[in-house]
Amino acid sequence: MSQSSVDEPEETAGTSVEARRVDWFELFFDLAFVAFITQLAHNLHGAPGPFEFLLFVAWSIPAWWAWTNIMVTINPLPTLPVRLLVPALLVSMGVVGLMAASVTDSVDRAGAFSLACAALRLVLLVLWLYRTTRSGRPAGRVILYNGATAAIWVAAAFVPTPLNFALWAGAILIEVALLRIGRLSRSRSIMVDPAHASERLGLFMIILMGESVLSLVTSLSKDWTIESGIAAFVGFAAICSLAAGFFLFGMNTMEQGLARLSDKHDFSGLLDTVMFLPYLLVIGVTMFAAGLSTVVAAPADALPTGAAISLSGGVALFYLTNTIVSIRWGTPLRRLLRWAIPGVPLPLLVAVLAPHIPAIVTLCVIAGIVLVIIGGSAVARARTMS
Repeated sequence: MSQSSVDEPEETAGTSVEARRVDWFELFFDLAFVAFITQLAHNLHGAPGPFEFLLFVAWSIPAWWAWTNIMVTINPLPTLPVRLLVPALLVSMGVVGLMAASVTDSVDRAGAFSLACAALRLVLLVLWLYRTTRSGRPAGRVILYNGATAAIWVAAAFVPTPLNFALWAGAILIEVALLRIGRLSRSRSIMVDPAHASERLGLFMIILMGESVLSLVTSLSKDWTIESGIAAFVGFAAICSLAAGFFLFGMNTMEQGLARLSDKHDFSGLLDTVMFLPYLLVIGVTMFAAGLSTVVAAPADALPTGAAISLSGGVALFYLTNTIVSIRWGTPLRRLLRWAIPGVPLPLLVAVLAPHIPAIVTLCVIAGIVLVIIGGSAVARARTMS
């Protein structure tokens, strides 16, 4: 999605934008989030409780919001010059590394995390000031969106918990309000590059799926037993099935859906499907990865309630979000029911039963649900193409 529309609401352009591929420096930057996602998933291993889940949300929302703002800064055409973009991405990688190191099972490093979030906004401020000065547009919205909120993040680094988390929420809400409220939300001149946005989101999902595989390998290395090996194999099958469903059946739908929203100048829909709703996909897959590690560590034991929520709830959230996003793109609901019905309620039912059955059985049932969904999608696609 194009954040140029945030700062240049009067821009006039056609509904089509020249498509381009994701630059390898963008992908290199995204790899920094592997460390962050790994840390997030690690904090949900074992038997997470309400405190661990709250921390998971507290760490993940600012990180996702920072990533998506960087993504939409790069999206608009004309592209930012390499001499400016590459140093900005490299600096941002280091900042994201600091964010990852700040993520623990406590809040003792929240100040460092807050300063890292402020630094990312200053990087964005430089990039957007370059755009506005080159275009002759007023810089007030840019300074408020990135500069003022950066000051809030700095202030949050020096106040006690929970006031710091309240300041985090306030800073993000200010940015959301600037996107949602005013003439921008009614603009008929929104520019997006659907191909670039869909590819960037798809590549980010590859990172998420890769983190799940990494969790399996790490857990199996620590618990080298036949039972753990079987659990790891079943978990790998489930990951492959989730990935196959997303990339084989979802990527074209994503690009087409973003293009439809762009052609209709539906800025609200673009916000929802590029910046807001994908966050739920991120936490769903991350939760699933954490649950897999817990199963591999003790496949014969029943899953603790928190681990069951991570494993089964992550899959349910994945399919629920895909359903909502697809509806937002304009996909008829009847085409979604074949995987939304089994993909959402059945994993939730498994989560209720999981604390009473061996973890390996829970995982096999979850993997079976995913395989059935993918099989049904493949059959439906074959019928459509025949």
